[in-house]
Amino acid sequence: MSQQNTDEINALIAKKRAEVLSRIASLNLPSSTATNGAGNVRSGTTSAATPGASRDPKEPEQLKVEHDIPSSFTDTSKNPYFDPTLGNRRTAGPQTRRRGKQFNFVQPGKIVALAEKRRAEARLEQLKQEIAERARKAKLEDEVLDATALQLPEPPEVEWWDAPFLVENEYKLDEHNLKLQGPDSLVTLYVQHPVPIEPPLPIRNMGEAPSQLVLTRQERKKIRRQRRLEEQRERREKTMLGLLPPEEPKLRMSNFMRIMANQSVPDPTRLEAEVRRQVNARLAKHEADNQARKLTKEQRHEKDMAKLEASEQRGLVSAVFRITKLSHPQHRYKVSVNASQMHLTGAALSSPQMALVIVEGSAQNVKAYKKLMLRRIDWTASLPGMDVRTSEKDQTQPDEEIDYSDNACHLIWQGDITERRFSQFKQRTCPTESQAKRWLAGAGCEPFWQLAMQYDPNDSITTLDPFA
Repeated sequence: MSQQNTDEINALIAKKRAEVLSRIASLNLPSSTATNGAGNVRSGTTSAATPGASRDPKEPEQLKVEHDIPSSFTDTSKNPYFDPTLGNRRTAGPQTRRRGKQFNFVQPGKIVALAEKRRAEARLEQLKQEIAERARKAKLEDEVLDATALQLPEPPEVEWWDAPFLVENEYKLDEHNLKLQGPDSLVTLYVQHPVPIEPPLPIRNMGEAPSQLVLTRQERKKIRRQRRLEEQRERREKTMLGLLPPEEPKLRMSNFMRIMANQSVPDPTRLEAEVRRQVNARLAKHEADNQARKLTKEQRHEKDMAKLEASEQRGLVSAVFRITKLSHPQHRYKVSVNASQMHLTGAALSSPQMALVIVEGSAQNVKAYKKLMLRRIDWTASLPGMDVRTSEKDQTQPDEEIDYSDNACHLIWQGDITERRFSQFKQRTCPTESQAKRWLAGAGCEPFWQLAMQYDPNDSITTLDPFA
């Protein structure tokens, strides 16, 4: 190519470059557009004509603050939109991105060394506590020792029990120093006898046998078994020594062939009859002994009365019952007859308002009577009553139907008494309340009527436990 053509091409390129620069100036491009040393244009954008060219990073544009930030926005105490949970910054500027944590590998032996260090610190602390505890105890022991280390008094020159027999207040091997004679001497020719003291009442009454120890059923059986074994042992020893003849074997139908096996039996029938005779003789003797020990009717009555008196000597008990209705003949019969059979005294008082039953006797019999009144008798049962009408007028009248569905018996009072108020068990019917009170006042039981009138079975305070 010639020099002329080259100059033309360069002039054309310069012209085109000038046109491009003029266009760029008319578009007001940012300062990022520049030219290089060769006059070429370098822009932040990539031209479509140059695909694959490198793209330079574009820096973010900063917003220009035209006005000052108010203090109500920068001061977190005045900013109503500030959330302290989002950070501890005093300004509300945008938070920077938290840097990620890096891997931190633990060096071998670091955890073991840390554990050994903590163990050593714990041992040192424990040693310090032990030393302090020992010092505190030693100080306390010293204080206690100082407080208890009392000086013992010097022994006296003369003991107090020797002082009345000495003239001077010192021990001397001299007869003149002894006070053995004279009016002021304690040594006399008389013997002082102690004042006799009355012995206790059980020892004073030597005629009465001492009270025996009450044993349980198992203890009594054990003593009886031991006594029988001892008797059998003594009998066996005497038999072996020849003091007693040997006992004949007890022949029974189940063992006589084994006992007589070594003996020749010419007549087995006669031997069997002999065995049966011995069995019947032993049975008859046993029944005769039992019959001899059996008490007669009079002896049993005396024994029961003796037990009753012994029970009453331990104390008398009284019980008062309130019955809603006591008009049924069977109920009246059971109340009266059982009280008499149990040797109880008292009264059964009937009135239109209610019925009052008072019993008194031994604790055991009163307890049995309470079971009868509160458990055994069905007070609500409408059973056919006994025919107690005597006149023809009563026989012509029909029976009056009485509803016993609400009938009940309650224990309203129970306690110990010193003596009986009644000589026997009586039944009495009082049509009015005043008459019932007068009759009870004669026996000293008038307060029981008022107590029965005020009794409420639904009140948990006044209700008694009958078998407590």
